[in-house]
Amino acid sequence: MVDLTKQKKSMKLLRRSLLKSGIIMLCIVFIGCAYLPFDSYFGDLITSLRMPLLVLTFVCGLLLLLMNVKKIALGILAACIAGLLTLLPSPSWTTGLSAEMLSIKQINLNYNNPHIAKQLAALKNQSWDMLVLQEYSDLNRHLLRPFLTQADLFGYREAEGIPYGIVVISRLPIVYRQQVKLDGDRLGFIKLRLLFKDTVITTYIAHPPSPRTKQHWQNRNYLLAAMSEALLSEKTPWLVIGDLNVVPWSYYFDFGTASSCYTQANAYVSFTPFRFFDSLFTGLPIEHCIFSDEFSLENLSVTSFEGSDHKMLSYQLSLNKS
Repeated sequence: MVDLTKQKKSMKLLRRSLLKSGIIMLCIVFIGCAYLPFDSYFGDLITSLRMPLLVLTFVCGLLLLLMNVKKIALGILAACIAGLLTLLPSPSWTTGLSAEMLSIKQINLNYNNPHIAKQLAALKNQSWDMLVLQEYSDLNRHLLRPFLTQADLFGYREAEGIPYGIVVISRLPIVYRQQVKLDGDRLGFIKLRLLFKDTVITTYIAHPPSPRTKQHWQNRNYLLAAMSEALLSEKTPWLVIGDLNVVPWSYYFDFGTASSCYTQANAYVSFTPFRFFDSLFTGLPIEHCIFSDEFSLENLSVTSFEGSDHKMLSYQLSLNKS
């Protein structure tokens, strides 16, 4: 009887030990998935879910704490808190405003957005130098007419069409325009040169495919790599703007030492796939503004946009002419 009791006790201790080891292994796997730069399809998708992975690791750390594995649990919790703090967004960020600012707004409208007419009417009366619209339907081309007397447009002319669903409304003169085709009209990006004060700046605007399939993921990576390569030979101050369908910690988010809205300001979330559950846990930062060393970010706000599951980025950049 005594031996049976000892055996049950030892089995209970063994199960508890195995459970602790299993939870610790899960923590290691979750943290590894959150931070290792995977270059495979599924690895890249999993890594983009850094927030959920860290939250799950935090929960596992709490379980270890309850199981009296204090040192390991406290280490895991500290690592999670440090990681989560870098992902907490700020709705607005600013260092100060000046008359010499380049003001930009960008939004993925959603092709089926029923509120575009109302939203464009409101945007028309707001202050900005450049408005970048993505997933703009050709059926709504007529809604751009009120801007014709106030701005230069890319994507309005019949000859241009609306390549890749991109429309650019610029209150700065557009002195050069090009559709860079990587795979006909199916894949590519827009290159525009604008005159800001007395300086020509170059903007690259893109909306790569969402990586819902491996082929779309490969096309996205191909487009990002092509833009990154084009920037190496760029002689003017430059910007990359768009819903790039990639998180900034992805292996494929490779723009060298360039700064971005995400790195210079507090982190943000710009896309939530579940409209009924808009939260940090389900959101991703896939809208980006990336810029050369001549620019500095002075102001950033991330706001909801009616009819879209994406948020609008509004920001101001100063240009260092020295």
